[in-house]
Amino acid sequence: MLKLDGIEAGYGAVQVLRGLTLSVAAGEVLCLMGRNGAGKSTALKTIMGQVRASAGTIELDGTRIDGLPAHEVPRYGIGYVPQGRRLFGDLTVAENIEVGLMTRGRGARVRDHVLDLFPRLRERMGQMSRTLSGGEQQMLAIARALCLEPKVLLLDEPTEGLQPSMIALIRDTVVALKKTGVATVLVEQRVDAALSVADRIAFMVGGSVAETVQVGDLTSGAPQFISYVGV
Repeated sequence: MLKLDGIEAGYGAVQVLRGLTLSVAAGEVLCLMGRNGAGKSTALKTIMGQVRASAGTIELDGTRIDGLPAHEVPRYGIGYVPQGRRLFGDLTVAENIEVGLMTRGRGARVRDHVLDLFPRLRERMGQMSRTLSGGEQQMLAIARALCLEPKVLLLDEPTEGLQPSMIALIRDTVVALKKTGVATVLVEQRVDAALSVADRIAFMVGGSVAETVQVGDLTSGAPQFISYVGV
């Protein structure tokens, strides 16, 4: 479904990604883990065209997307929830959702499906998004991305700073999306959150994937976590 091959990228003279190669299939959850500065968030930004790849290819269902302008990438079916949520704070919940629907021309059917996943948002449709709690803002950020009916969903630290009930809701949402065939790339530092939803974990070091393992193989696999993420 989504494939990165030999991606080089960075910020000006600072190179961050070095030959990054990874893939995620339909209905699969791939978790990117690694220490701060390993390139996890930059990998997602590069997929979205926010950081331009200087080498390598990014393909979605066999179509190259690495040369697209950033505003075109979501129209191909990639939803992105960045770290920090990045909502339109002075727009209402309903207006933020409408922005997501407009991206790929979706309507009431998709809106209702998304609100079924996050019923609390139904109660706050007229509320300014900046006045929501942290957990509700994360719900809205994910809901807005799901309004694209994405083939691929990119989630950057979605559980950061949230209480356990909200973390459980996000986990359940990712599992539900997985059953519908959505491919998910999850950047996550919480080992328990990663293990509860991921099929594979790609450990990033120095801008590339050092090792990819099946979650089922991580029985007494704490050494991998200690080595790569320092937990």
